[in-house]
Amino acid sequence: MNYKYITKEEISVAYFQFPKFLLKYPISQNGKVVYMLLYDRARLSQMNNWLDENGRIYVIYPITELIKHIGKCRSSIKSALKELEEAGLLVRRSGGFSKPNHLYIKIPAEEIYQKDRNSTPLENGRSYKQPLHSQNTGPMRVKKSTPETFSHSLDSGLTHDRQLSCKRIQLVCSNRFL
Repeated sequence: MNYKYITKEEISVAYFQFPKFLLKYPISQNGKVVYMLLYDRARLSQMNNWLDENGRIYVIYPITELIKHIGKCRSSIKSALKELEEAGLLVRRSGGFSKPNHLYIKIPAEEIYQKDRNSTPLENGRSYKQPLHSQNTGPMRVKKSTPETFSHSLDSGLTHDRQLSCKRIQLVCSNRFL
């Protein structure tokens, strides 16, 4: 296999988002990986408006697919799902007779980032986030960062995570329709 170094030019690879709050939860690595896959599928369901009658996003992810994607046995996947349920991060509901279960991925309330909270529209229809203490400031300016300041910025905010998420969605969409 041929490998390349990361250079100044952007190199994009497909990836899954790993929510930081999972590091605090006393669940197994299998549980964390299963949650990460379910969370990724939930974001796809959100884009496709897969809503139940209560307006909640649900996921259909058969155990056989999880086995194939993670490379673990059936009992490991089932115990990871049970672990996520016990931690309050997953709710399983029957989809009906001979239909797959609906999986509801939950996020701790203190970890939720509201899209529309504290945003102001710009002239072109887009919006930018304003600090809570000042509603009259303009959009944030981004400056070049060194590796040291970059790692610090990852700890301090969601802006970079959101940019990476947008890049991933653009990459997935562009690859899907080629």
